[in-house]
Amino acid sequence: MTRLPLNPLRLTSAAALSCALMGAALAQTAPDTAAPPAPAATTVPAPTPPAPIPAPVMAAGPLNREKLQNATYVILPPVIQGNASLIGGSDLKEVLGAMSRDSQGALKRHYPGASFTTDVNAPNVIRISPQMQAPGALVPWANIGARWVLQAQGAPDLVLQQDFSLWSVYTHRADAANFVFDQLAQRLP
Repeated sequence: MTRLPLNPLRLTSAAALSCALMGAALAQTAPDTAAPPAPAATTVPAPTPPAPIPAPVMAAGPLNREKLQNATYVILPPVIQGNASLIGGSDLKEVLGAMSRDSQGALKRHYPGASFTTDVNAPNVIRISPQMQAPGALVPWANIGARWVLQAQGAPDLVLQQDFSLWSVYTHRADAANFVFDQLAQRLP
């Protein structure tokens, strides 16, 4: 087995860039609903059939495939959580730019009818917040997380998350952000 020499400075810079590219597991939040009130007590117990179990909701509120595929989106400023100090000054600017650019690109590839604006207050706009969970340390077995939070007026937030091994992101090098956000886009309804 041939072992390649590793330059720790080069690995750290590339790994830091890779850290900006995130992941986690699909999660969706829905508004809390109150339980139905208990029936009034009767003097004569009557047999009642069990209540039907409600079907799970695929995409709560208006955030379903029909709405998302032709929606207007605004990409909010990306956020890095966790150990953001792993990404140096100029790399940080590059990583944040890639998170915005590649989030938009992944959405456009998944929903070709989507359009984008920079006006957060535009009517019926869906706001997307790209987020990265940086690992605690740059070690080969570390994971980085990617997350999109989609927000639309009058709808519960739709949260997409996925974790990626640092190594799997690093192997995509310059296309790492595209790889990560394309994976998140595949989880959209």
